[in-house]
Amino acid sequence: MRILLVGAGGFIGRHLQAALHAAGHQVVATARQPDPGTSGEWLALDLAELARDPHAFAWPAGVELLINAAGLLSTDRARLDEVQHLGACALFELAAAQGARVLQISALGAEDDPDTAFLASKAAAERHLLGLGIAAVVLRPSLVLGPGAASSRWLLRLSPWPWTPLLDNRARLQPLHIDDLCAAVLALLERWPVQPCSLALVGPEALTMGQIVDRLRAAQGWGPGHYWTLPRPLALAGAWLGERCGWRALNRQTLRLARSDNLAAAEPLAEACGYRCLPLAARLHDWPQATDSAALIVQPLLLALLVVVWLGTALACLGPGFDWSLRILAEAGIAGWPARLAVIAGALLDGALGIGLLCTRWRRRALQAQVALMLGYTLLISILLPHYWFDPLQGIGKNLVLLAVSLWLLWLQPLPARTRR
Repeated sequence: MRILLVGAGGFIGRHLQAALHAAGHQVVATARQPDPGTSGEWLALDLAELARDPHAFAWPAGVELLINAAGLLSTDRARLDEVQHLGACALFELAAAQGARVLQISALGAEDDPDTAFLASKAAAERHLLGLGIAAVVLRPSLVLGPGAASSRWLLRLSPWPWTPLLDNRARLQPLHIDDLCAAVLALLERWPVQPCSLALVGPEALTMGQIVDRLRAAQGWGPGHYWTLPRPLALAGAWLGERCGWRALNRQTLRLARSDNLAAAEPLAEACGYRCLPLAARLHDWPQATDSAALIVQPLLLALLVVVWLGTALACLGPGFDWSLRILAEAGIAGWPARLAVIAGALLDGALGIGLLCTRWRRRALQAQVALMLGYTLLISILLPHYWFDPLQGIGKNLVLLAVSLWLLWLQPLPARTRR
């Protein structure tokens, strides 16, 4: 079957694309700006642009099925409405005009008069699709876990800690692995429902957030953890701050979702296509890995320590350590205004590196500059002041550790994308 997969650059879309290819389907994947180096057939599609201009996308020839896996983790109501509602509806209209079937990947909770912008935009798109009178299925998954998911990444960050704060540990949800979502989609393609319908896609277990983290801990060889709920004033303050800082994991929307049950029956999907999700623990074999979870904790911790080192060095050189720095330069034969200028310039450069590490868009360049600067410092000291290698505190030797940490953090930084999907 020739399938148009919208949102193929996202977590669900990437896994769906691989599963559909493996099942022998021909997939036309879409992205806002496809990377020319990516394998497979790709087309440019921006749902926000489609919402403004329904003629902005040319329907590919021969497509029999549209799968819309596009979504935004955002609190921007206007943006969500543009992409998840109006853009999706324009896409459904194109599919209807071409006589294609539609499978909409929605979200569990979109059917219950939702009070969050994310679910409300999904619900509006669902109503429009099911009102078109075409062959359509709305699939509403619960929390989907797996490698590459933003929610999974945050849960993995929590999993190594034996004592963990949670937004809520009473609300229950029925998580599933991404492999179950892909398998359910393939089952629906084999047994398409006769009438347009919406189907919940849920795991067989109703779990609290603490129990979900415990499943992830067990898969990594750790015992059950201990969990406590953030006091409401602290959670509200964090949500307020998260909205202003653009945090996807903590804002008023995620706080509201975290405190509500998200449950549904698995029988309608089983009756429609014969598929039932496996318990979460049955899917956790090669993922998650303890080393990956530890890296998610160590990486921000090391970044924070490097920021402290560089900003602290800058403040020390410009403050109480200024004369000390001049004495060190005097040992290398540099004195007077050139020495003072060198100390001030070096301090400002150290401060700029610390600030650069704080900003995501500058971090990769800052780490590269940091590695070059430490190599330069080490080389100059080795030539001009070699006796500092014999310092009992090993100030220069410890630079080698910082150099290794900087290289590791640099390798973990994503390469600059030529395009955004």
